[in-house]
Amino acid sequence: MSSLIGTANMEYRLFRQPHKLGDVIEINDKMLLIIGIQRFELWGHRLQVWYTCQNLQNTSYVSKKKAYKQPFQLHAEMRVRYDDERLEKAKLGTVHKINGEYYQIMEYTDITIEGTDLIISFTVKPVYPLDRKEAKAKYVYERKKKLKLEVF
Repeated sequence: MSSLIGTANMEYRLFRQPHKLGDVIEINDKMLLIIGIQRFELWGHRLQVWYTCQNLQNTSYVSKKKAYKQPFQLHAEMRVRYDDERLEKAKLGTVHKINGEYYQIMEYTDITIEGTDLIISFTVKPVYPLDRKEAKAKYVYERKKKLKLEVF
């Protein structure tokens, strides 16, 4: 990885602890700082993790402050056995109902192994439905459009 930011793919035996955010790994004589977890897959007794990494040897860039404000996000955690089918549903972008509210998984923040359990941590953002009056008006409008009705 010669660029500043890139992806590193690591494979672990299932019951070995994967790297965490902030860890430094060495790949092809390059020191890489783990700054994010893009995704993970479980293949039998192998855990494959794709990390977003920063090449620490590349110092030819201008540091930038965040030009935008982070959207409202919460931290969530999921603890499941390694062979639980719910693990397959915890992918980025998926929407889940938690305590009566809907949340979308935005980013993985940690993967920890305790015995036969995987503990997946991630940030979620709330997903809000359209206001009821607006939703009803939109529904009526679309129905009229579909039926080709006009009111005079």
